This record gives sequence, C-alpha cells and structure tokens, in this order.
Amino acid sequence: MKSLVFVLLFMLPIFSAAVTWESVESLHFRVYYQEGTVDPMSILQIAEDFYAEMPELTSRIPAGIIDIWVCDTQKAFQKSVHAPIQDWAVGCAFPLSRRIVIQNPKHIALAKLQLAQVLRHEIAHVLFGQCTRKAVKEIPLWFIEGIAIYFADEWVPGRHETLLKHIFSKSILPLHELARGFPRSQAGADLAYAESQDAVRWLVEIKGRDVLFALITELHAGNNFSSAFKATVGWNLAMFDERWRESLTERYRWASLFSNSYILWGGTGGLALLGYLVCLHRRRRHLNKLAQQEDTVDTFFKT
Repeated sequence: MKSLVFVLLFMLPIFSAAVTWESVESLHFRVYYQEGTVDPMSILQIAEDFYAEMPELTSRIPAGIIDIWVCDTQKAFQKSVHAPIQDWAVGCAFPLSRRIVIQNPKHIALAKLQLAQVLRHEIAHVLFGQCTRKAVKEIPLWFIEGIAIYFADEWVPGRHETLLKHIFSKSILPLHELARGFPRSQAGADLAYAESQDAVRWLVEIKGRDVLFALITELHAGNNFSSAFKATVGWNLAMFDERWRESLTERYRWASLFSNSYILWGGTGGLALLGYLVCLHRRRRHLNKLAQQEDTVDTFFKT
C-alpha cells in the first residue's frame, strides 16, 4: 500500500526549467500541469469542494492561493519535491509555503489510491499547518498525519489489516516513537499511518469533535502541544498513548475473527454444517410426527 507524505519545510519545490508548465486558477487554488497529462479543472473542483468543508480551519488562516503541482513522472516528482522522501510516496505537502506536489493521477491509480483522496489529504496538511503555524514545529508527526487522514475522511482498507496484524502480534509502536518521524521502510510507514489514523479517530470518539477543535484553537494561539493537549483532552500525552494502546485489543477483538481467512472460512463452513444439521433434525421430527398420526385411529372410524 502506498502512502502520502507530509514535509514541514519553508523551502519551495524545485522544478526543471526545461519543462513547460501550464496553469489554471480558482478562488483558493492554482494548478500547475503539463499540457495533455491531466484535467486541471477536475483537480480545482475537488480542491474547492474540500476547502468549503473546512470552515473551522479556513476561517483562521490568512488569505492566499494554494499551489498544486502535478508531476507527470515519478522521477519528476522525486526531483521537484527536493526533500527526503521515499519512492513509494505519491503526494507531498509544504504547508508553510502553501504548496502541494502530487504525481500524475495515472500513477496514483496504480498505487491503488484515488486522486480525490490524495488531494484532500495534502490540502488538509496545508490548512492545518497554516492554522497552527505558530506551534507546528512542536506537534508530533502522528498527530499531524492523523489529523490529515481524519479531515480528508480517508479509508484505506490495507491500514485496517495492518493495524490488526500488529495488534495481535503485540508489535504496535508507542506513539511517542512516531513523534518526530516515521519508519523509512514502506511496511513500517504503513503501520505508522494506520496508528496515526486510529489514534486521532479514537480521540474524537471518546472526547468528541469539539475537544479536537479546542485543541486546534490552542495550537492556533501558539501554545505548546503537550500543555494544550493536557488542558483540552484531560490527559497528558503519555497517558493518552497508554490508554489508546490498551483500547486496541478490546476494540478490535471481534474484528480479528473476520481478519483471519482460516477462521472466517472455517466459521462459514461451520455455520453451513450447523444449518444442515438443524434442517435434518426438523425434517426427522416432521416425519416422526406424520408416522405417529398414521398409527392413530381417527375418531371418525370409531363411531
């Protein structure tokens, strides 16, 4: 499973001067692309639709255009990002400079992701980064990625499977290990994204969306993440980390039965066998009842 990447840099992406870039612009976005490689209007539509869904963030950021660069090849994407990034990445955000770089939608599709999903994720990074720019350097990476996934309303089935596998192998990474960076391997990064997604989602489930935005308000004001988290959530980061990991086994206990193909098909076969035995038992009871009725002399013949 491919993943998305967030880069907290002030620098701008570097693009080859030899490439001819076209551009189209809407109220909040500008798309740079190479002619004949992508439909820029569809990108603008997705971007503006998502922007309209995020008034809690957009109302707190300064006005300005967000640039979206669409690279035709993976090589061009790697070169234009001009930052440490893995070759499995398909998108990258530079929140403090209001820039997003993504691969050609054809490559995104090959990565089994959707263009809208990638765009919403990266735009969420920019909006959140702009909103919390006074405190953004102190925000742990697991929270930054979890927020982007939550706001983008992402659903990647592979992450669910990854999380389940590590829950039942007892190899979940503590969140504090994901504060400053994610594992470099794709498998390690997949787990980090899955944990980030689940941690933020669980936070909203148990504390409510209002608490999440109260925390964002504190960050917008420039308050330290650790102190803002404790003040709004009621737990310090270490306690949240511990309670979140404790919750995993309980919340995913039954899901594990359906994540194991042997158990799933074994259970399906067992249910089919049980159904057959129940039907056989009912049929035998019915036949026995008919036999008893035949052995009984009807009262009509007794008179």
